[in-house]
Amino acid sequence: MHKRLFKKILFIVLAAGAVISFLFFYSYLNSSPGTSKETRSINILTYKDIPLSTLDGFHDKYPDYKINIERYSVYGYLSYLDEKLDQDDSVDIIEIPAEAYPKYIYNNILLPITDMDAFTRINAAALDYLKRMSRSDKYFGIPYQSNYLGVWYNASLFDKYNLEPPDTLQNFMDACRVFKENGIAPLSAGLADSASANDLLTLLTADAFATADSPVTASSGFRSLERPTYLDSLRLCYDMRKNGYLAETSLHMTGEQAFQAFLDSTYAMTVAPETYISMVDDSVLQQINIDVCGFYPSGNGSAHMAVGSPADSVIGICKDSSNIDISRTFLDYYTRYETVFQYIEDTRTMTNIQNYSVNEKLTDSWNTIKSQDCYIPSEHFYLSPYTGSKELHALPQELFYNLATPEEFIQRAISLSHN
Repeated sequence: MHKRLFKKILFIVLAAGAVISFLFFYSYLNSSPGTSKETRSINILTYKDIPLSTLDGFHDKYPDYKINIERYSVYGYLSYLDEKLDQDDSVDIIEIPAEAYPKYIYNNILLPITDMDAFTRINAAALDYLKRMSRSDKYFGIPYQSNYLGVWYNASLFDKYNLEPPDTLQNFMDACRVFKENGIAPLSAGLADSASANDLLTLLTADAFATADSPVTASSGFRSLERPTYLDSLRLCYDMRKNGYLAETSLHMTGEQAFQAFLDSTYAMTVAPETYISMVDDSVLQQINIDVCGFYPSGNGSAHMAVGSPADSVIGICKDSSNIDISRTFLDYYTRYETVFQYIEDTRTMTNIQNYSVNEKLTDSWNTIKSQDCYIPSEHFYLSPYTGSKELHALPQELFYNLATPEEFIQRAISLSHN
């Protein structure tokens, strides 16, 4: 009796063991090939948002890999990035401002990826810009978006007062004067936003700095910023409020709020980057006749150069990454047309792969801006948030607020560049 029971128990145990072994073996045969769990994570460092739809779409297509994103503040971003690269060898993909692209090539951090099909989908102007910056025919990253400034304006008002589009400093200031004289608020500016204040400063000083012998930036200690020509251009910024071209409300609006105020037909003009096209829709265009033009400094001789850059940032792969193949796959996926269409749907912004368009007129206007040679601020006069402090980047706000005179602006900029 006991012997028979023992045999039954033994049979059950052996049968259970066989089933478990079979299931384990079956699971092993059907599992996706790969290395350890750690090598299946792609680590991305950036200062921008990547839409959730992009991440979800990649995970659906490549479920064995997950994406870890570390997003840092734009202020001092390059210091965070350098520190991370020094201390952590698990970084795979990094996004760097275009102005720092040559540095990371020179320091042998970025992997050449020239052979990727992604570059066949990118605008030629952006690729030419990368070649010029790297001084080679190799590509070390994807220039996903451009970064141009536009002067958006109420075309009906400009027609009514027989004004030229505000595409030069002379035309811009003439429009400010005429609108002020006729009781119309000339300019909507988001001076509570340091980025918007810097954009306005860039436009109003571009004529003076277009012929600068070398970049007047923090890295040069703002060398020669005391020149009379530069001082006069800063005084023009300081006087905008005194002359009634900047309303008191501008001191309390962000860039987005200022753009919305312009769309509400309260103002004649606003200065904003191309990404702000996301706030324009058909209902707006039915109420206000708006257009956008580039801004062309007149101090650079005969060249017709629009303020902006064909590449805002570059997304590259670290040369020491242990996940190079899947990182290349991610960049390819990120630039595929179907991914970009979804990106545009989510963010409603422009890219260097496909252009989002609201209507044909605005699309044509932006294409005209982007077809010109570029006045790139970082090559002339620029207060970079990526290398400088938040305090340095806020100096234009103080100038437009009249909290700092042009002379004080210069001294503070030079002082902060040495910190």
